[in-house]
Amino acid sequence: MPHEMLNEEVVASVTEPTPDELLSEVSKEELPAETSAPSSEEELSNLREEVGRLREALAAKEAEQEKTLRELGEFNRLFPEVSIQSVPDQVWHTVGEGIPLSAAYALYEKKQRMDAARAEQINRQNASRSAGRAGRNTAGEYFSPDEVRAMSQKQVHENYAKIMASMKTWN
Repeated sequence: MPHEMLNEEVVASVTEPTPDELLSEVSKEELPAETSAPSSEEELSNLREEVGRLREALAAKEAEQEKTLRELGEFNRLFPEVSIQSVPDQVWHTVGEGIPLSAAYALYEKKQRMDAARAEQINRQNASRSAGRAGRNTAGEYFSPDEVRAMSQKQVHENYAKIMASMKTWN
């Protein structure tokens, strides 16, 4: 029991007074001449209210900072290969709307993958409808009459089958 009482005395002597305690001590003591003491209970009450509002604002700011740190930790855990500096403005805009950073970035990545898949699908559809690639060294290569005339005998010999297929489309 004496040990517990000693701990309570040590804790009591180490803890700092609260702002309300300080304010009440100041109101009990004489203030220096350049500082005027609150002239009425109403002013004292106003000061206490202001201290309360400041405490609430501080607590809200601390809670916001904790939330931000948790979100950054979660983001780093889920996306270790992505640096915070490389997060696009579009994601930060979504975060500003109240969406957590990890969720906003995951949504951004999902949209990017969907856009890429859609572009690939459109490219495949276009390729299947197309007449083929233009240029040389493609399967089913086509040679125009002018191209054949410009070839050497060796080139004509190497491309004979393709030239014969191409001649079927000449007028």
